[in-house]
Amino acid sequence: STHTDTLAQTITIPAGATSASLSYWLHVDTAETTTTRANDTLSLQLLNKTGGLLRTPARFSNLNRAPGYSQHTLDLSAYRGQTITLKFVGTENSTAQTSFVLDDITLTTQ
Repeated sequence: STHTDTLAQTITIPAGATSASLSYWLHVDTAETTTTRANDTLSLQLLNKTGGLLRTPARFSNLNRAPGYSQHTLDLSAYRGQTITLKFVGTENSTAQTSFVLDDITLTTQ
């Protein structure tokens, strides 16, 4: 069935940090047979402290299927001194399953 799943965490990046980065591993497994249509999607959204969308720096779909995990990194240095929410939003339609498996989500500041 069609559904949406979310995973969110609010973080504060220290104002005195010289750098801040998000790292995560993603595995995309799907039963979709199309090679041209993104039926199921996962996006990473950055929200401000009132819930407003700052940007969507990453988007994936059933077209990103792969046999193993791939590592992704995102520079968050622009948000030093701010409280933001990292939100993964997965949406699946009713044609066939797609699993977006996240692992080792890490925020590193220096």
